[in-house]
Amino acid sequence: MRIKLKIKHILLLTILMSLKSYAQQNPQFSQYLQNPLVLNPAITGAEDFLDITLGYRNQWTGFEGAPKTGTLSFHSPTALLFGKNRRSTSSSHAGIGAFVYSDNTGPINQSGYYLSYAYHLQASQDWFVSLGTFVGASQFSFNANEVELIDNPNDILVQNISNTNFDMSLGLYVYSKYMFIGIAANQVLDQEIPFDLQNGILTRGKQNRNYNFLIGSRMIMDRDWIIIPSAVLRTVANAPVQWDMSLKAEYQNKIWGGISYRNEESVYALVGFRIWDSFSVGYSYDYPISEFRNNQSGSHEIVLSYRIFGGNNKCGCAVNSL
Repeated sequence: MRIKLKIKHILLLTILMSLKSYAQQNPQFSQYLQNPLVLNPAITGAEDFLDITLGYRNQWTGFEGAPKTGTLSFHSPTALLFGKNRRSTSSSHAGIGAFVYSDNTGPINQSGYYLSYAYHLQASQDWFVSLGTFVGASQFSFNANEVELIDNPNDILVQNISNTNFDMSLGLYVYSKYMFIGIAANQVLDQEIPFDLQNGILTRGKQNRNYNFLIGSRMIMDRDWIIIPSAVLRTVANAPVQWDMSLKAEYQNKIWGGISYRNEESVYALVGFRIWDSFSVGYSYDYPISEFRNNQSGSHEIVLSYRIFGGNNKCGCAVNSL
């Protein structure tokens, strides 16, 4: 599909990309508790199961060229991958995994391909401290063939751009069965993206280092109900701080629902259910409240997850810590 644009529209896309970059100069997500590797590599292998998660987000529905994001992640304790049914009770352990994403915003595409590793040190009977990393590559591209200029078809600002950089993220995660705290630094190498435009206005961009902070708890109300308040804060250089506050209720670890607020941007609701203890489906809808709300009809996100359990969760880990 070719998108007809004026130069001012290209500038608008650039602005929208910078707005969206609050999270990581990468996509933002509403279901970070169902798809936690989008936030922090230190969560890799935190619990006693192998997790495969597929996510898709359609942001700013109704706006032509709006972001569409797909993610695929896998992570597991190493013990489940190398011949053991479960690790020893109350033990430190390691986790490995992988994470890929693709984010399309009109003619602009960003993608990342990472391997992850984390080591979880048992600090006490109830608490673990994990250090983790993503190591891989990030790619940025602009496809001029998807753009048809109205006011100046031969403008040199519009040209194909493709750039791939080595990329790394670092994370810290502290958790128990009842509370979790995490901080992650993404794109820590501050890699540059050469645009090579010839008019002297814009010659290069930069993948700025950015940070996110996650905190939440699991409040057990009775044998059936758990309440999970959480918050995430995201910051990147030269952009306002973005934060989400969420409240989620979970019934018998089978069904859940919640409501969240993202500052100056949206209010969003999420629902989900689990089948056979292994397969889960989560959906969220973001209702826009920003000045941009009249140009779109909200955002949709769906997350599918499949878990392969080891030893019926008989481990020293914080089962369902998120």
